[in-house]
Amino acid sequence: MADFLLRDIDERVSERVKEMARQRGWPLNEVLLHLLKQALGLVEPEPPAVPGDIARLTGAWGDEETRAFEAAVNAFAGLPDDTPAYESKPPGPVPRKR
Repeated sequence: MADFLLRDIDERVSERVKEMARQRGWPLNEVLLHLLKQALGLVEPEPPAVPGDIARLTGAWGDEETRAFEAAVNAFAGLPDDTPAYESKPPGPVPRKR
């Protein structure tokens, strides 16, 4: 098999390839080979997403998104406990009818 070296890759292209690798869980080399084969017509293109298909929601958060989500969730830790008293007491015995 041949090896190729690519130089001067546009930043947008580079970021998109990295994003695809993260989303699919593939190594960068695998993504590049797949894209090259697809562009040359050697593999079938992926079918378009079906509207309403939950599969299109797959992916992963980036580091910045993960930090933002954790910060938002941690903000709730400082809130006072406002659970109503009737919900915070353990249930007592059920009174019997006589």
